[in-house]
Amino acid sequence: MENDFILVLDFGGPQAQSMARKLRGQNYYCEVHPCSIGLDTIRRKSPKGLLLAGGPSDRPFDAEILRLGIPVLAMGFSARSMAKAMGAVCEGALLTDRASQITFLPCPLFEGLGESDRYFDRIDALKLPEGFEPIATTVEGLMPAFASFQAQLYGLQFYAESNDPDGARILANFAGTICGCSAYWSPEFYIDRETRYLRDRIGDSRALMAISGGVDSTVCAMLMRRAIGDQLRCVFVDTGLLRKGEVETVSHAFRDHLGLELTVVDARDRVLRALSGVTDPQEKRRRIQDEYVCIMQEEAEAYPDTRYLVEGTIYSDLLSGETGDPGAQFSLTRIEPIRMLFKDEVRFVGETLGVPRELLSQQPFPGPGLAIRCIGEVTAEKLFLLREADAIFRAEIVEAGLDRRLTQFFAILTDVQTAGMRNGYPCAEYACALRAVSATDAANVTIAKLPYDLIERVVQRITSQVPGINRVLYDVTGKPSALTEWE
Repeated sequence: MENDFILVLDFGGPQAQSMARKLRGQNYYCEVHPCSIGLDTIRRKSPKGLLLAGGPSDRPFDAEILRLGIPVLAMGFSARSMAKAMGAVCEGALLTDRASQITFLPCPLFEGLGESDRYFDRIDALKLPEGFEPIATTVEGLMPAFASFQAQLYGLQFYAESNDPDGARILANFAGTICGCSAYWSPEFYIDRETRYLRDRIGDSRALMAISGGVDSTVCAMLMRRAIGDQLRCVFVDTGLLRKGEVETVSHAFRDHLGLELTVVDARDRVLRALSGVTDPQEKRRRIQDEYVCIMQEEAEAYPDTRYLVEGTIYSDLLSGETGDPGAQFSLTRIEPIRMLFKDEVRFVGETLGVPRELLSQQPFPGPGLAIRCIGEVTAEKLFLLREADAIFRAEIVEAGLDRRLTQFFAILTDVQTAGMRNGYPCAEYACALRAVSATDAANVTIAKLPYDLIERVVQRITSQVPGINRVLYDVTGKPSALTEWE
């Protein structure tokens, strides 16, 4: 199965990762690489097909990849780029940002599909070169898809949308029928393959893993446990930057539900000292990371037969470049058991390994913890206020039954003190902000329109139960002007 996969070339934007996730959802393995990947690399990897996705982008790509003799499916902007590279003339957009009825012409790409309504970001008028022909039309007579059957080149001026069975079928037809890939990719396959690899790689040595309590590290730890059992040592570092009750919750979950022993390291004082006087968000991250590395180094040195450092890096982290390398700063070999899994696949693997569903449905929590939700200098007093306000907000969201509909919901403590009254006396206390979002992926984030009576209850509870906060704001700013986190 070494070359039994689709290579997805990323032309920018979220589409390449989205299409890759949909392909894997159809049990076809694929990998994502930048569109600038060289011909030699493609030949060496020897995929059964190429999927070009993303844009608009001015990233260069070698048109010779279209002449490698393997099937190519280009989507959206990439389809127009492929057409022009093969000699087509683009005459501009004829339809933008609206739905139209599409009819699929006889083509293996559309096997099993009929007429349907589909939303189009854009359909351009194209004068196709010799050897190409339309393979789909709209009710207006436009050409949203074209192909050269002889060259095995297929272009779609649209993407598979969210919850789109026709789009998923198109991707499956391309991978299975046109490229001849096997539908072997599944949680069970990954667990079996990775377990065998980890056993062979680690042998009789010990491995050390830092546990955050999040989905990724939890699933990673369970996979490691299946592979090497008691040779894995899990360490949970209490940085003092965790949410209220999190140390107890994580310890209980690992010991009582997962059967994994945790070594809990109390690093609250040393982390707070490291953050003293620091207000810059990136400097906060750097100092927290440095302390974390020092702590893990100390834990590794306490057990001299430890040779490996396990990290819960996932595929999205690799593709975005958002990975650190603490293993490079001391003498342990880095292992990333779930590095080739997207987030939804991590959860599927976790379910297969028996991780309780409540542990797999946790909302994301940033690595630096509350330090980046505490604007300005991080102090013990501000952390206490933030922790209490956050706990109230989260409890009310759960009580209202909204927690499963939201991706993230949390409080932020601003560095601003505002005028107010406390116990009948004027006071200057902090303002805190609330944020709640839903996200299908990193690019599609929407602000939650919470019921006003819920917000009212949260405001009343925070301002009355948390002396030190006298003002509560609800952040309704979405992307692209604001990211999910404030820092």
